[in-house]
Amino acid sequence: MREVIFLGRGGQGAVTAAQLLAYAASLEGKKAQALPEFGAERRGAIVRAYLRIGEALLHSSVKKADYVVVLDGRIIEQVDVRQYGKPGAVYIVNIKSPSDWYISIDATSIALKHGLVVAGWPVVNLIMAAAFAAVSGLVTLESIVKAVPEYVPRRYVEANIKAVVEGYELAKRLVEAR
Repeated sequence: MREVIFLGRGGQGAVTAAQLLAYAASLEGKKAQALPEFGAERRGAIVRAYLRIGEALLHSSVKKADYVVVLDGRIIEQVDVRQYGKPGAVYIVNIKSPSDWYISIDATSIALKHGLVVAGWPVVNLIMAAAFAAVSGLVTLESIVKAVPEYVPRRYVEANIKAVVEGYELAKRLVEAR
């Protein structure tokens, strides 16, 4: 079983990213579950969502993950996100500046390029979900593309698919270059 923690801001779509990936994995015949963590969060507060893909699924939050996906790079300045990872965990961060401890994906620029902005916020969740898929190999790009129409309004499907493909390909190139 592989476990993933998504860290994002309230309203940024971390829960949707985990749900889309669970659905995409199920399209491939895999067992998967997305578990949101809800509290008194407000828009902009740090929130968590969890994803499990594997044979034995549990119904509890993920304490330490194999992968930690950070939807807003500013979070790494506020929280030690490495506390959420198991030894050897892979960190994927939406940030321009590269580091030796995480894979840097500029999902914000991709979202802006494709016009994915809601209420003034770039929508990066599905781009980061695709980056996770490329890095982990746990879900195919084809399954994510099939899942997109189930999770976004019709008018944003095409732009989201283009952004997802771009994010996936960028992450794949970065992993191959490591």
